Amino acid sequence: MTFDAITIRALAIFASASIASATASAASVSCESLATLALTDTTITIAATVPAGTFDPPGPTPPVDTAACRVAGSIKPTSDSNIQFEVWMPLSGWNGKFLSAGEGGYAGSINYGGIADALRRGYAGGSTDTGHVGGTADFAPGHPEKVVDFGWRAKHLQAARSKDIITAFYGAPIQHSYFSSCSNGGRQALMEVQRFPEDYDGVLVGAPANDWTHLFAGFVWNEQALFETTGAYVSASKLAAVQAATLATCDALDGVVDGVVEDPRKCSFDPATLACPAGTDGASCLTPPQITAVQKIMAGPSNPRTGAHIFPGYFTSAAGAPGSWPLWITGPAVPGASVQAFFGNAFFGRIVDEIPAPGVWDYTSLDFDADIAFTDAKEAATFNATNPDLSAFRQRNRQGRIIMWHGWEDPAISALSSINYFEQMANANPGNRSFFRLFMAPGMTHCGGGPGPNAFGQSLAQARPLNHDPENDILSALERWVEQGVPPERVVAVKYVNDNPALGILRTRPLCAYPKTAVYVGSGSTDDAANFDCRQPNNGRND
Repeated sequence: MTFDAITIRALAIFASASIASATASAASVSCESLATLALTDTTITIAATVPAGTFDPPGPTPPVDTAACRVAGSIKPTSDSNIQFEVWMPLSGWNGKFLSAGEGGYAGSINYGGIADALRRGYAGGSTDTGHVGGTADFAPGHPEKVVDFGWRAKHLQAARSKDIITAFYGAPIQHSYFSSCSNGGRQALMEVQRFPEDYDGVLVGAPANDWTHLFAGFVWNEQALFETTGAYVSASKLAAVQAATLATCDALDGVVDGVVEDPRKCSFDPATLACPAGTDGASCLTPPQITAVQKIMAGPSNPRTGAHIFPGYFTSAAGAPGSWPLWITGPAVPGASVQAFFGNAFFGRIVDEIPAPGVWDYTSLDFDADIAFTDAKEAATFNATNPDLSAFRQRNRQGRIIMWHGWEDPAISALSSINYFEQMANANPGNRSFFRLFMAPGMTHCGGGPGPNAFGQSLAQARPLNHDPENDILSALERWVEQGVPPERVVAVKYVNDNPALGILRTRPLCAYPKTAVYVGSGSTDDAANFDCRQPNNGRND
């Protein structure tokens, strides 16, 4: 049997009944027959039934534990494109929905962990390598179409082809389509909403790298702050002292002393308070060049000619925490070794200046006036998902819903960037509260981790039990909002002991719909979310 686009549409139109519940919807054709599916610019390379536990993805991702139909293919919208994608569909128990995973960093591989998470929840799941192989930007020089595929085109085409395949397999229309991811995946989510509002009904946007060109400028700004001046590099022990001093200054501002600052914007820590005695140095104090470096990182980059802010800076109350500044910002004591420097140097070297590998780009050469203007002119349209006008998505079947979340102590993408975008969106979209919520997670670092409660069902990496309680599971909250019209006002986050669920729960805390914050009610354990209210700033009560 051969399927084409007309056949797929007919299957959707003439399906004998819609899926009435999230229960066992079975296939209408064999998985293997999908190998003959005719789709625009697409070649199906795999159409195979995969028994539970028999497919072990590359890397640390565990075997896929749900029996599914696996379809893989290649999409070639241009002569220089080769977008690999996969969509997996549960053989039984399909909930009638599609959940697309995003791809972090420079992508370059299928997100099998995200697909497995979708299958475990009853969804059909999909992902793409975004048109290149390998998690670097080495693919970019001389390949502008591949850059466009990575920037936005691959995710849209993956969504479209995945929906075609799912409809053909089940012989029924998809009830709802969702997207969930973090970092570059969060950028992808916003890009989809802004460019292709018809692709998804609801999106979970985690710590989005949506102001890409300016974010990456900030990466190089931090590298220059640490290495252009002799003696400016800040060691891990000094960062631990910065974190301790910040908490000593600001931890109690939210009424609870717990090693977490509820809203770091209220913290007025000055790194100069850690100044070493004149002419000395030490493991827990800062020399003048180090004070300047920390101040620059906290402030973020600015245009030296106009003074205009390019991108927000970073908070310090988790600066010494594992997975925070020592990994992302400072790295080992050599230029180019931190995670930020890896991404920033590759973007400007391989994508903007198109230096072929293994050529080295000089991070000291970046001019934060002319070079940023050049970069924006060349790449902003491809990478930046900063358009605040979301009216087309909001009006999509009156169901388009967005939940964005971000860790306050994110050392990769400043939390202030999400707040800035949310506020720009609010100004551009009257009635924004009807379709967009932002949840800020105190003490959480990049996409998880950190000293604060950081598990709320946003990814398998957080090991949150999938109990599908909308107050405990943010994807379930999005589903209920889209499908039942119930907007989320709080989501309960968990801090496991050593971030290991097997060791038990240390505390729970509500994450409140911005701008509300969690306020201790004054009685009961401060480790129990039940003893906190979500209140407006200036202590206004939640009503």
